[in-house]
Amino acid sequence: MAKNNSYDYSKLPFTGLGLIFGTAIGAGLSFVIAGDVIWAGIGTGVGLVIGAAIDGMKRRK
Repeated sequence: MAKNNSYDYSKLPFTGLGLIFGTAIGAGLSFVIAGDVIWAGIGTGVGLVIGAAIDGMKRRK
């Protein structure tokens, strides 16, 4: 008998994903465009804000 192992993706924390992807994108673009690491910090902040906003909107539904 097969088990139904479906995962509930609605409980996925987008704040953490926003931090990870924001840092990665910010760091990648900072080395390509400016060669300065300051943009990695800005990317981290933007990713955190966007991820938290998505989490907030998700909880309202």
